[in-house]
Amino acid sequence: MISSTYNSFYKLSDGNYVIVNSLSGAIDTIEPPLKSVFDRLKQGDVPQQDADFQEIVPFLYERGYLYDSREQEWEKLTRLRDEMQAQLDVSSMGVIFNVCTTYMCNLRCPYCFQGHEIHEINHALSQDEVDKVFEGIDKILEMERGRGRFLNGQQHTLMLYGGEPLLPTARKTVEALVRRGVDDYGFKLFTITNGTFLHEYLDFCEPYKEHWQFFQISVDGPKHIHDQRRITAGGQGTFDRIVQNIDLALSRGFNIALRTNVNKDNVGYLKELAEFVMERGWPAYDGFAWQISPVYDHYADNHPNHMPEHHLLTALTEQFGDLHEFMDVFNVTLGTDLRMRTARIRQAIKTVSLTNSPCDSCSAAIPSTVPMFMQCSARDHRYYTFGADGLIYACPESVGKKELAVGTFYPEFHLDPVKHGEWKQDFTTSEQCSSCSVSMFCGGGCGYSNLMRNGAINKPYCNFSHQTVSTYIKINEEHFLPVLNS
Repeated sequence: MISSTYNSFYKLSDGNYVIVNSLSGAIDTIEPPLKSVFDRLKQGDVPQQDADFQEIVPFLYERGYLYDSREQEWEKLTRLRDEMQAQLDVSSMGVIFNVCTTYMCNLRCPYCFQGHEIHEINHALSQDEVDKVFEGIDKILEMERGRGRFLNGQQHTLMLYGGEPLLPTARKTVEALVRRGVDDYGFKLFTITNGTFLHEYLDFCEPYKEHWQFFQISVDGPKHIHDQRRITAGGQGTFDRIVQNIDLALSRGFNIALRTNVNKDNVGYLKELAEFVMERGWPAYDGFAWQISPVYDHYADNHPNHMPEHHLLTALTEQFGDLHEFMDVFNVTLGTDLRMRTARIRQAIKTVSLTNSPCDSCSAAIPSTVPMFMQCSARDHRYYTFGADGLIYACPESVGKKELAVGTFYPEFHLDPVKHGEWKQDFTTSEQCSSCSVSMFCGGGCGYSNLMRNGAINKPYCNFSHQTVSTYIKINEEHFLPVLNS
């Protein structure tokens, strides 16, 4: 008998503990004597099975807190991983093809992950290059289907990316990509844009509205804060123009995914921004969503104003009180890392509220979340990014770093099987992740951050994973305190 590798324990203010298992998704509140049993098991000391302990052992096995051996646990983990991958391969989910219409950008945001040198490159994809993009897409889909993947894919997506994809100088490129992507391929569309030129594109986008999933646009605070961060190359603020364009797009029935990039410089103004968003009436639109995300430090630059994600959780709670109520009212999601690490626990809390049952993120009361074996689609070959330099990248955030390209689409298509294959790794290829209790809340971390910081996709930059889970349970402990007495 062993304690599961994927058990984590978090002490509550009343002296009891929350036990979380990232493999099974089980979450329960336990008393100190049972916690001491797990401590002994971890040291290889199997306790005497008295009557009380014998009675609870089947429950602990059922919940995934106990196994007969590490081999038994690992077999269950890898079987689940393979089953999930097989289901995903034949699902209706498709590939996201990211296309950089240009590397140019009219803004000079101080925290931009791309670096501003790339934004000076005066080039937008030509018609010939656009044709080569679609030739590359055809070859990629043929390759993937030959591997038995995406056979039922009904939702391939074209993502417009940059630089700033909707610059006036990229107009012909955008129109050529959208027309062919929708008319010839039936692609869904979305765009990550700074929003400053959105008004110039909406008439063109109107006939494609049903295909256009959303425009992601960043607003980093109220006007006096945003205009210090989202600035033009000439140093001017952009708040008024972006807000007007969000108003316009929502009023015309387009979906807007608002994004706020948070660090220590603007975290104190989130409540003021929320008041502005509410006054503007954006949450009343069905097509409005809001993502609040830390500014990620992919390169270990250790920015003095960087905010770890668990600190953001604390700040959100201090400003808004009931975090879940705030998220529901404003249709808020947290940044990718935060969302993944907390989603299953949030679901468990909702399950308790709905059913008064023991916490369980796999409850049938509401749709269940699942273990994460990879953090992002780049690690599953579901991202293919076409750069404005004729190169193909596995991860959209790596564009412009030619040494990280996995192939070319212009002038001819070529995919390097070795460089491309290096991205296809789940967390089980990492010894560190395989023995980490929260690994299936994390999926092995951002492959790009791992690569930039530690030199390999499977050498994790943990990005405060344990602290994030611990903080999330702490700020929600009122949901766990009554469970023992329910």
